[in-house]
Amino acid sequence: MIASLHVIEGPDHGRLFAVNGSTVTIGRSADNTIVLNDVAVSGVHSKIVRTEAGTYAVHDAQSTNGTFVNGKEARVVDLRHGDTLRVGGTVMAFELRRQGGTLHSEGEDRGAVSVADMAPATAYRAPDALDVSGLDRAELEQRVLRAGVLEQLDRALAQLDGSSEVLAAVLDAALAGAGAQRGFVLLLDERTGEIVPAVARDLLGQAEAIGFSKSLAFDVLAEGKGVLAEDTSATPARPVVCAPIVAAGRTLGVLYLGAPRAPFAPEHLATVEAIGRRAGAAVAAARSRTDFEVLFSSMVDAIMKSIQAKDVYTRGHSERVRHYSRLLGKELGLSGHELYRLTLGAALHDIGKIGMPDSVLKFNTNPRLSPEQLEEVKKHPSRGAKILGEIPFLRDVVAAAELHHEDWDGGGYPHGLKGEEIPLIARIVAVADTYDAITTDRPYQKGQSYEGGHAILRKIAGKRLDPELVEAFIRGWYRYRKGPTVHAAPEDAPPPVHKPAVEDVDTLNISDPKAAAALRAAIADADTVAAGADLAASATSRVERPPTEGVVEDDGPDDDDVGENLKQIILIG
Repeated sequence: MIASLHVIEGPDHGRLFAVNGSTVTIGRSADNTIVLNDVAVSGVHSKIVRTEAGTYAVHDAQSTNGTFVNGKEARVVDLRHGDTLRVGGTVMAFELRRQGGTLHSEGEDRGAVSVADMAPATAYRAPDALDVSGLDRAELEQRVLRAGVLEQLDRALAQLDGSSEVLAAVLDAALAGAGAQRGFVLLLDERTGEIVPAVARDLLGQAEAIGFSKSLAFDVLAEGKGVLAEDTSATPARPVVCAPIVAAGRTLGVLYLGAPRAPFAPEHLATVEAIGRRAGAAVAAARSRTDFEVLFSSMVDAIMKSIQAKDVYTRGHSERVRHYSRLLGKELGLSGHELYRLTLGAALHDIGKIGMPDSVLKFNTNPRLSPEQLEEVKKHPSRGAKILGEIPFLRDVVAAAELHHEDWDGGGYPHGLKGEEIPLIARIVAVADTYDAITTDRPYQKGQSYEGGHAILRKIAGKRLDPELVEAFIRGWYRYRKGPTVHAAPEDAPPPVHKPAVEDVDTLNISDPKAAAALRAAIADADTVAAGADLAASATSRVERPPTEGVVEDDGPDDDDVGENLKQIILIG
């Protein structure tokens, strides 16, 4: 039997979710199996568990507004085909499908499309049947080679993301298709009108610098057509093949190839032109993605400055939390993409403070928050989640803003999640946020030394913070950090371990905390791993204090008590 949930009411109306695996979680945070775009749904709202008998049961995960089956609230209830499941404002039909057949529930499985509402299709003319009777063997071989090169390029472009990787794959395909041994990808800089080499290859390995004819490249750009020609700017003149890289009728650049293994022929030009057409869309997409990331990074920086304007004492806080989160993510072995999303979430984790009254933060010098102020503080995670949840590009980092004040022992806010119910991204940001809060000066508390901060993290590990992540953070601190002075690891710090080769380490998913924890001890800095962004100037410019200076003494019989003032700082972040 195959189970699924079909959304019949709510913001995700019409979506169909497969219920795969032994446990499926449902909620608004990005680490759930089923992520709903419903503000009334809790971060982790409920879960569906497959029993040993092959049946399914739904469990409410201590959600804020309950889980309902067929209109009745339920903590745990078995599901049958056709049952309706309501979480927040979303209603889903539970469906069971047999292999080879489908069980429908009230006709909800079938959708409809109005052809009249669709944009008119462009006219497409099927290609004529290929007549190969007039082709000689060399032409047939070149056409077969072209088809193979284009197929391989399609596969490469489907897997690559960065613009440099895309351009390298395009140039390699062009060299193979034309039988060339040297080549460039030349791109047009639209701001200056200059043509700029982006990627180069020299399979001969004989020349330190390889020239090219700018006039020839500009001719190809202007005409939008490829040519077989000679580079007369070189002595002696050299045969070249040039073809435009075209997307949406615009010429973005030129493929410029030379040093042929055999004389260039028209079939080689046809192959390189086909590669240029195929590559145009990928190059344009990569360029747009880069432009978007630059624009988005600028917007994130502007948002962080707006947050920091609320309180002079937390100036630089978001930058440092971003740095510390990246440091911990690297120690856990997260992939490049996962580190990017993690640092993005860390940078925006306090965005909900934008709506916080100035009396709570900016002008507050009282070491004790009033009950009213405390309630305002506890609103900022939910407010931040609402802001980020409206932006599709940021939905997978909402948990960093909404859940970074959830405690490992379940005593945090806003939902009281516990242990691994808290997504990994939020647990990482919680460690970084707490560490920066206790090592920077506040109106009523002198910041701890860096090593004193480590001691306090260990005191609250298992209560406020994930204990495994605390130890990983301290390990990573001595492995990766850049600061004003050089520090040796203390005697009780875990010894570094050998880092496996990159190709031996599987990519970790940020939503897979157990895999990350299992691998974290195997990740070490064998050579010279970059430490990410430097600490913000406000942190790195101050002189390091001795490890024991300024550490808050216990003020009660509880050995884990770190002082009431410090507790307030941790509560605010």
